[in-house]
Amino acid sequence: MQKKQFRYGDFIKEKRVNDPRELRQSDVAKMLGISTSLYGEIEHSRRPPFNLEKSEIFAEIFNLTNDEKALMYDLAAREKNQVPADIEEIFMYSEIGDLSRQLFRELQNGHYEEENWKQLIREAEKEKNKRKGASDE
Repeated sequence: MQKKQFRYGDFIKEKRVNDPRELRQSDVAKMLGISTSLYGEIEHSRRPPFNLEKSEIFAEIFNLTNDEKALMYDLAAREKNQVPADIEEIFMYSEIGDLSRQLFRELQNGHYEEENWKQLIREAEKEKNKRKGASDE
């Protein structure tokens, strides 16, 4: 039996249900400025995920970490078959985005190995952690 894919609706439901404030769908819907029925449809993955504005409000309501926000945007993008809304500007309209898309196409065409990407990402993480450590001192 295939495992059910974790979806955007699952993510927002999990955040609501596990919140110590014991929020109902109607509570969250009111905070977002949408109807309870629309919120319920999104939570049950019967309607598309929130737009960028509502996603940002949701992130504030539940005090999401950067990693949780990234996951939320990635899940929404997967369901909408789009670039994640939080990185659309840089990915689609900047020089680094142009280069990134070019590299993704090269990977897709078999010109780079996945291991090359993993190494590049690991090096970027090391550099980020090094800078973070220096700023903490």
